[in-house]
Amino acid sequence: MIHVPLNPQRISQVLGNGYWRVKVISETTSTQSEIINNFSPLQHGDLLIAEFQNNGRGRLDRKFIAPPMRAILFSAFIKPERFISEWGWLPLVIGASVAEALSRITGKEFLTKWPNDVLFGEKKVCGILCESNYGGVIVGVGINVNFDSSELPVDNADSLNLIMGKAIERDLVLAEVLTQISKNLELWNTSSAELISETYIKYSATIGTEVKVELGNGKVITAKALGISEVGELLLDDGSAISIGDVTHLR
Repeated sequence: MIHVPLNPQRISQVLGNGYWRVKVISETTSTQSEIINNFSPLQHGDLLIAEFQNNGRGRLDRKFIAPPMRAILFSAFIKPERFISEWGWLPLVIGASVAEALSRITGKEFLTKWPNDVLFGEKKVCGILCESNYGGVIVGVGINVNFDSSELPVDNADSLNLIMGKAIERDLVLAEVLTQISKNLELWNTSSAELISETYIKYSATIGTEVKVELGNGKVITAKALGISEVGELLLDDGSAISIGDVTHLR
């Protein structure tokens, strides 16, 4: 497979609306850490994309490493217009946006796993990391696009090209994902929690499923996921409202 670099001019042309200020760099330690060094001061919509990051970070301090020009790796600075108590919704909004965009591009079903993964079946295609800083949130997104099966980071990972049986144009995937994120951020910022909840649940593989939740303090809960609270918590049928936890779907 021939791997080609992203084209910033083409991406900006396809986006067209000026919502995002896009910068593409060849290599970084982590877009989450480096975005502040590429935009000063940070403004809503600043977006740093890297062709390769050698110390990428995922949730719970997990490492995310991808060979150059295989993935879409970016961090964006978002200043939500919602109360800070509601910012727990942000990874859910981003995840639903990615799932919606990938479903539209491919004609296949992509769904989210609460709080920050996008799945095809039960295999992970995208991870999301949100970190509050600088008066807003730095949102990191990594999407597996053109991988050989031997290059996938973990056994339960998948890639768009392997799913579709052909190479995928990263420029167009990125533009579609960013367009959908901007639409759903606007929906979240200007509408009721119920409306964005409907959008999220449409693309959720977690809601309605028996789950195991590891809380990080040694406690494990097994219950059915019922919905999402007004502040983005996962609501379980045992009465729990989970704000932080590692979720496994049980079949």
